[in-house]
Order: sequence, then C-alpha cells, then structure tokens
Amino acid sequence: MSLKKQAAKGGLWISITRTGVNVVDFIVFAYLARILTLEDFGLVAFCLLFIEFANIAVNAGVNQNIVQRKTWDEGYASSTLIYVVGLALGVALFLVFIGAPIAQYSYSTTAAYVVMSLAPITVLMSLQVVFNGKLVRDFKNKQMGIAKFIASVVSGVIIIVAAESGLGLWSLVIGRLVNALLELIFYFYLAQFRPKLHYNKADTAELVHFCLPLLGSAILNMAHQRAASLFTGLVLGPASFALLNAAKKGEQMISQATLTSINSMVVPSFARAKEGVNIGDLYIKLVAMTATLVLPVFMGLAAIADPFVTIVFGDKFSGSAIYMSISAFTIFAGVLGWFLSTLLISQAKTKDAFKLNLINIISSVLVAGGTIWFGINIMLISIVIVNIALLPVRFRIVTKHIPINFKKLIIAIYPQYVCSLGMFFFVTFSKGFLSQFILNEVLLLLTLVLLGLASYLFLSFTLFFTKTIHNLKDLKGLFGSRKTN
Repeated sequence: MSLKKQAAKGGLWISITRTGVNVVDFIVFAYLARILTLEDFGLVAFCLLFIEFANIAVNAGVNQNIVQRKTWDEGYASSTLIYVVGLALGVALFLVFIGAPIAQYSYSTTAAYVVMSLAPITVLMSLQVVFNGKLVRDFKNKQMGIAKFIASVVSGVIIIVAAESGLGLWSLVIGRLVNALLELIFYFYLAQFRPKLHYNKADTAELVHFCLPLLGSAILNMAHQRAASLFTGLVLGPASFALLNAAKKGEQMISQATLTSINSMVVPSFARAKEGVNIGDLYIKLVAMTATLVLPVFMGLAAIADPFVTIVFGDKFSGSAIYMSISAFTIFAGVLGWFLSTLLISQAKTKDAFKLNLINIISSVLVAGGTIWFGINIMLISIVIVNIALLPVRFRIVTKHIPINFKKLIIAIYPQYVCSLGMFFFVTFSKGFLSQFILNEVLLLLTLVLLGLASYLFLSFTLFFTKTIHNLKDLKGLFGSRKTN
C-alpha cells in the first residue's frame, strides 16, 4: 500500500471518531443552549476556556515526547507522569486560590465556584497524557477513538439528565469532570501500563528540554484560535461570549471534520514525497481538493445561518446568526493558508513556520483586542479582511523555500470560489423570498439546504465541467483502492 493510501486510511479513522465526538458534543451544546440562560451558558463556557489554557500549560509536548522516544521505558514514563501530575496540581491550586478570587471580583461568586469545580480537570488530563502517548506508540488509534466516543456519549447523557433534574450550569461542570475521568479510566485499561513510584531529575530535564519550545507554540496557537472569543468574554461579558460561542460551534465542527482531517490524512505525505516531485504542485492540488470539499459547506452555513441558529439553539441565540455568517467568510483565506505552516515544517523550515504562526497570532490578538470595543460584528469583519490582506506576506515567506506557481494556484481554485459565492447569494436571495411562503422553519431550512446543494452542483457542472470532473477524480484517487507505488 502506498504511503498516500496509508495516510488516508489512518486519517480517515481519526476523522470518523473525531466527527462522532463532535456530533455528540454539538447535540449536548445545542440542548444546553436551549435550557440555560445566556449568562449561565456563557459563564461556564468562558471558564472552560481558561481550563483549556491550563491543560496546555501542563501537557504541551508530553505526548509527543513519549511517542518520539526510540524505546518505551517504564521508568521514564513513570517519572514523566509524576512530574506532570505535580505540575498539574500546582496549576489546579493556582486556579483555586488565584483564579477563583479573580473570577469572583470580575464576574460573580458563581463564577468563582465554577472555576474551583473545573480545576480538577487539569489533574485528570495530566494523568491521561502518558497513557495516551503509550497508545499512540502502539498504534491503538482505533481503540482510543472508540474510548473517547464512549466517554463523550456517557458524559453527554449525564449532562442532559443533570440538566433535566434542575442542576442548571452545574450539569455542564459535572459532565466535563465525568468525561475527563472516563477517558482516564479507558486509557489506563487500554495502555496496559502500570506506573511505578519512580522519579528521576534527569528524566525531567529531558522532558522540559523537549517540551518547552512546544509549550510556547501551543499557547500561542491557542491564543490565535481563541482570541476573538477571549476578548469578547473579557470586554462584553458572558452573554455576548455565549452568542459568539454558539456562532463558532458549527464552524468548529465543520473544520474538525474537514480541514483538520485533511491535514492528518494528506499533509504528512509532503515530508516523504519522492525526489523530483514538485512540492508546490502537490500543495496546489491539496488546496484545490480542500476547496472542493470545504468552501460550499462554509458558504452554505453562512447562507442558512438564520433558520439554523434558531432551530438548533433557540430564539434567544438569534443574534448569533449574523456572527456565524460573517465568521464563515474567513474560509476564503483559510483554505489558502491552512497548510502553509505544515508545508514548511515538512521541509524542515521550522523557523519560517514559526514566523507564519507568529504573524497569525499577533494579527488575531491585535485585531480582536483593538476592534471588540466597536462590537462583535466589526471585530469579525476586521478579522476576515486582515486574514485576506496578510496572505501575500505568508506566501512570500513560504516561496523563499518552496516555489508555488500562483497562476496555476488561481486556476485551480477559482471555480470553487465562484461557485461557492454564487450559491451563497442564490440561497440568501431565495431565503428572503421563500420565508414568506414556508412558515415552518425546519422545512425552510431543509429547502434551503437542497437549493444550496443543487445550485452549487449546477454552477460547477455548467460553468466548470472539466475542472469539476478533474477535482472529483482527485478526491476519488485519494480514498480509492487503486494501488500506486
């Protein structure tokens, strides 16, 4: 089996399990959005954002360190586990004694209790990390995926039952704790590793040396991804954070199922491409396939945001629809820039890959922090514009090492861009017309989805028949059973 097919099959399983987890998470999210107040819903979600930062501070790079070592050493693994858990305990205590009082001062007493209640998740996640690394070493991705899915389903049921019992925002806190605990139990069982009471300072020195650079990158990437949400919560409060969080939820689920999965399936082949293969052309082909899959989905989501938000999250989240529509337009720059950093890393150009990440992070933080004062709409529009404006800078960094034929790139992707935009305007126009006759929102949503699919296919096969057939063949070749060397 070729390397491309191995990468595709392995990544496909990751994609399936990740999609399953995301679907469960989305269902629970939508349910809680309907029964909790905007303030309660936003408050817990905002506190969880800081727990994510805490988990990164503790666990960044540990999994990779366990995986990359040439041999499995139970003494080293035990020493690593003790160090990481000790660090997690320190972070958890910081959250309880420093973070909680800040939350009380900034928001409310309830916020303080939520932060304290969520702090143990950091310890539970730190306990998982070595077992997770062992499972990845042993190529047990399938078992890990199933375990994660089961934990998500069980914790989701607990959240719903607790919410129905009147526990309100605490149902989400309980569910998150249960999810972390179940994953730990499953990983412990599957990894077949039993830690010993062993600690070696030399092991810690190796771990810190390996993880410290990755820690900085992980925190910066997290800041890049969450900048808009973070500043919204800090400046405008939990209710506005809840509205933006709901708007981002659909986009995040689609990204996980498409962009992230494509990244894991295809991009590793850059590093192992045969000598003489044009990496720039390989990148163009990847972008074209990605645009074929992703652009119509994002633009479709932007067009149907109004009925989608109210049906899924309830009327009180109707304000999220405009945020969802605006945010979806980041995909136009996202498709072109998503793989650039990984492309550089695959060619061992890590310094310039870091420059790319730094540009992304600084622009996100500066734009979000500088424009949130004028409202969420202005912030999101500014983010879309800046992402597009910075594309030439990003490509200039990449093309110092990897030639990319821009004329060929434009020819490869402009049909998808034209058809996606055409579909967006057609569905948006149709929505205003059909809403006068179709009063049932669910029926209206289904009609718009079908119209979007039909219009995209019509435009693709009518205006760009040859290109569309070519892109479909490329996609079939990626997942097909045809053997190649």
